[in-house]
Amino acid sequence: MKAEIFLELLVEDLELQNPLTLASNLKELDEWDSMTAMLLIGVVSNEFGKTLTAEDIKELTTVQSLVDKIGVQHFS
Repeated sequence: MKAEIFLELLVEDLELQNPLTLASNLKELDEWDSMTAMLLIGVVSNEFGKTLTAEDIKELTTVQSLVDKIGVQHFS
């Protein structure tokens, strides 16, 4: 998946008001809360077949850190 497509998918599925970049800090988003974290877990599971744990969510900072957690090989 192209990173740009992933960013658009996140905005849509997490119901964000503003576009994301790889440098966007997930936890500084106005919409960030436990429900958004659950939606993020669902997006990653559905699109990449990876399960994010609560510890993974705690460690996430930027979208790039999410990409790294998923595995950069999934992105072109």
